[in-house]
Amino acid sequence: MNLIRQFLTLILAFAGGFLVVGGWIWAPNISSAMSSFVSVGPSVSLFADANRLGRPEVAPVVRGCIFRVVDVGPDAKIEPSAGYFILKAGTMQANIASLAGKPEDPRSDFRTVELAAKWGELAGCIYAQDDRQLCDPDNRAAMVEATTKFFAFAKQAEASKPPMPADEASAIRNISDKLLNALKNHRRYGTLVAADFGSFAAPEIMQIMREDKETRDICKR
Repeated sequence: MNLIRQFLTLILAFAGGFLVVGGWIWAPNISSAMSSFVSVGPSVSLFADANRLGRPEVAPVVRGCIFRVVDVGPDAKIEPSAGYFILKAGTMQANIASLAGKPEDPRSDFRTVELAAKWGELAGCIYAQDDRQLCDPDNRAAMVEATTKFFAFAKQAEASKPPMPADEASAIRNISDKLLNALKNHRRYGTLVAADFGSFAAPEIMQIMREDKETRDICKR
């Protein structure tokens, strides 16, 4: 088992490094290639109407928000889509590592909290934009993915052993409360619906989608 774990760790390290470095250079081309190869839409949901969700990495709201979350330094000249791929690469590496067996590294719990905070900050920045911006399929896809990723990592962080420090737990709860309040508003506005999140969304998300009703559709003129 130790040999297998070491092998998987080596693969993860190589893949993570390739994705991060490659994301800086090839993100625009990768984005185009992926959209041509994957015809079912973005990875955030396989159940949503194909016309509702676009490509989160090219969303206009990501352009204005991603570098609040991904710090590439003041002198770096990269596209926002590349910054988004950097965040996604770290997320993918953490997910695969979790499936392979939690590493015996105390930094892994810190990484989970950090990813929850980053996705939560990105979601909060997107929600802070004008409500009608989520009528754009790419913006909506970015909102759905950021929200989904935040709650997934928040759940992992809450289940960590030993438990998160009190200040980190409080920060995650505050982000969660703010996002859920914003999500309620967009549910009522009609900019987000249950199908956007698919069938495997966090219970907190699905509860809002079940209990809060759409009162209008601000995307219809």
